[in-house]
Amino acid sequence: MEGENNGMCLVCKKQPIAYRTVGCDHPCLCKKCAMKQASGGKCKVCGQLFGELKRI
Repeated sequence: MEGENNGMCLVCKKQPIAYRTVGCDHPCLCKKCAMKQASGGKCKVCGQLFGELKRI
């Protein structure tokens, strides 16, 4: 199933997840990848647009 990642970032797959999207609330990004997408984007789990991330 998409989104099963053993707690690793869905973008780089190297660092632990530290941020979740606001709206769909999917945990999906490490700190480094979250900083690159801080102004928004598409959730890597469901594809919903988000405008904010929250630290887990």
